[in-house]
Amino acid sequence: MAAYARREGFWRRTLGVTLPLLVWIGHFVFCYGLAAAQCSPRGLRAGGPDRLLLGGVTVAAFAICALMAWRRRAALLDRHAGLARRAGALLALLAAIAIAWAGIPLLLVDGCA
Repeated sequence: MAAYARREGFWRRTLGVTLPLLVWIGHFVFCYGLAAAQCSPRGLRAGGPDRLLLGGVTVAAFAICALMAWRRRAALLDRHAGLARRAGALLALLAAIAIAWAGIPLLLVDGCA
């Protein structure tokens, strides 16, 4: 455990914990920014936001976070896993849920109101 923590640097551990949240934030900003831009008076798009693009980005972001959660699942059961490894696994799972939760309303929007 201590040898593993020493081999892995601070920034690498920090990125390992926060990467799922960064994927979720990127997904959220891109999808809602695109929907707002395409529903603004200057960028008004017939039929509302591009659902195919929003769906593709949502599926890709969900797959990335689900893969991170799957790869880190052993840290949840390992008694000797550190806080950073457990937090990274839990945050990957929570980010996947948050991406699905934020992506569903975007896919159900019929048009710009």
